[in-house]
Amino acid sequence: MPPSLHQKIRAELEARILSGDLEPGARVPTEAELQAEHQVSRSVAQRVLNDLARDGLVVRRKRLGTHVAEGARQINLMRSVDPRLDRAGLPGRMSVVSAGIVPAGRARVAVPGVPPEEAVTELVRVRRDVDGTPIVVEVAALPFRLVPHLLDEELETVSVRGYLADHDVPIARSRMYFDPVLLDGEYAGLLEIEPGPAALRRRRLMWQPDGRIAESAAYYLRPGALEFYLEYTEPGGAS
Repeated sequence: MPPSLHQKIRAELEARILSGDLEPGARVPTEAELQAEHQVSRSVAQRVLNDLARDGLVVRRKRLGTHVAEGARQINLMRSVDPRLDRAGLPGRMSVVSAGIVPAGRARVAVPGVPPEEAVTELVRVRRDVDGTPIVVEVAALPFRLVPHLLDEELETVSVRGYLADHDVPIARSRMYFDPVLLDGEYAGLLEIEPGPAALRRRRLMWQPDGRIAESAAYYLRPGALEFYLEYTEPGGAS
């Protein structure tokens, strides 16, 4: 399926930001300019800029316009763990390595509380930056009974959290773990580096209100590719 106009315009702007063509603080085209350049409606142009702002790549200010955010390659960890948000703000584009249905006991990630013989949908994807360098390997497993039609989706762009929300699978709790690991041949190969270096692995678990697991995922990060942070603002502090 070809990308929509919204996806195409967003990808072009994201690529300019991540490549440095649009540097931190640089002005981003306005909604009107995007409309004129790409012959799209105001709602499409507005969605593009709002999506970039949501993912921390730009800052939108009334009467001041839209500008590239400082630290556009820095990832707010709260976005990674908050089940209300459908993307973690990771830059780049996905490619699918494998997608299929396997017994939980054979999945590449542990799926707590799911019997080993129960079917899970497993996705292995690689996210690449604008230069095509792989920066993250994502491995996700979800109980098949929750997502029987997930494999029918456009897996290069689908967000697991967004998909669960769209299909009325409620998420009550989300937890993130961080582990230092030595990359084995499989994941090092997908990241196009030699096996053996230390890397950061993020593991995310999401649970339904009844306490059953909704997703188990692991993200293997290319060393030095991304920075993560947590930020707290005092009540009444700067916005």
